[in-house]
Amino acid sequence: MLEQFKRNKIFSLTTATLLLTIILSLLFYKEISLLHFINISFYFCYAYISIGILLFIVNSGFFDGISYSFRKLLRRNNREEEEEITPLSEIVAIPHSLLLKSGIILVFIMCIGLVIYY
Repeated sequence: MLEQFKRNKIFSLTTATLLLTIILSLLFYKEISLLHFINISFYFCYAYISIGILLFIVNSGFFDGISYSFRKLLRRNNREEEEEITPLSEIVAIPHSLLLKSGIILVFIMCIGLVIYY
């Protein structure tokens, strides 16, 4: 049940992005063409994948040591707060898989459009 809900969210985000791409093509270029669709969808793919990778890196705990050190350095005076410092990966607990999977699906759709165009 949970897996189906996740697939529906990915499908909904991908469909909404494709519709937004068509609407932006109409607004900016006053026509719908394959080239404009590819150009606009590239920006969405880039944004989804970049934000998804950034969230993945933060959630994996890569920056926990750095953020712990900076917070400890800035709160040097108060010894009680040192024990209460939560890692950055727990503070930023945003799921990244939705953006990554949707971005990859959009890349495949964009690549199919590129094959058709060229």
